[in-house]
Amino acid sequence: MNLRPALLTTFASLAIATGAQSAQDPQLAQQGRLLAQSLCADCHTFGGARRSDRPSPDFADVGAMAQTTALSLRVFLRTPHANMPDIILEPAQIDALSAFILDLGGK
Repeated sequence: MNLRPALLTTFASLAIATGAQSAQDPQLAQQGRLLAQSLCADCHTFGGARRSDRPSPDFADVGAMAQTTALSLRVFLRTPHANMPDIILEPAQIDALSAFILDLGGK
């Protein structure tokens, strides 16, 4: 896993001590999968075969990080990042994408 240090720092700084995450709503996670396939698949993989032509982190790896929470993902997805396209997501889209990423990470 080759995550940029800035990404790790962002997730670490946004982490909160919450204990175990509850299981996500399967329907919301499915909506997030569809959203990720349409908006994120050009750069990210989703727990499948890693591709060398996609240097961005796999969403399953991001979701599995101990410091990744629904809150940290919400903040991250609302914040512009240098190496990401400027996609503005609606709050419901952020919730769905966060649920999908957390689900991939087993949370």
